Amino acid sequence: MEFQHYQRAFTAHIRDPRGVARPKGVPARRMKVYNALLFNNLEGFLLSCFPVSRKILGKRRWGRLVRAFFRDHASHTPYFRQIPEEFLKYLQEEWVSVPDYPAFLPELAHYEWVELELDTSSRDAEMPVYDAAGDLMRGQPLLNPVLRVLAYRWPVHRLSPRYRPDEPPEQPTFTVAFRDSQHEVRFILVNPATARLLALLREEPELTGAQAVSRLEAEMALAEGALQAHGAALLAEMRERGAILGRRS
Repeated sequence: MEFQHYQRAFTAHIRDPRGVARPKGVPARRMKVYNALLFNNLEGFLLSCFPVSRKILGKRRWGRLVRAFFRDHASHTPYFRQIPEEFLKYLQEEWVSVPDYPAFLPELAHYEWVELELDTSSRDAEMPVYDAAGDLMRGQPLLNPVLRVLAYRWPVHRLSPRYRPDEPPEQPTFTVAFRDSQHEVRFILVNPATARLLALLREEPELTGAQAVSRLEAEMALAEGALQAHGAALLAEMRERGAILGRRS
């Protein structure tokens, strides 16, 4: 128990060296080196995933945020690659925003994290049989399995140190993110109807393209057949870009 008490005191100081005293018997110089090593290692993983957030916040505010995450969040994974996801959970579920931090930070962080999530995904390891040139309206379109349909209150694709709005615009931002055949993660801005159509195909893979378009027409209170030609062209475009792979066989 004495050793466990020492371990807790040691790690508590590492998490919060200013707020928790250094354990007795540990040389200050060695402890300082160890503290810096662990914090810098953690920050390095976050910097690689959230470069825009870091640029917008600046060195001081970013450092305070990373320290708060390191101090307060209980991570549930031993994998370094999942540290950015834990940071995102912290921002979404635990972090209490303060006036000098932008309100869009959690959404921006999610937008940045999606690229890592798609880049490292293995959801395409086992693929169903499909016809890359098949009729998408008559058949069941197969979405790229490494794909996300995203909606944000803030224009996350535009945020930068020079563009930091205080209020979200009236219209949300919709984007489709996916990993293409060249293993590159791509983001495509889309309108609400396109986002909904792709979401329908993801939620109900048994739908044919025509059925999904008809469902969208009903949801939008449009006449039957009003979107069929546009829907066919949209599905063809999404296949050309790589968001749709083809028709399920």
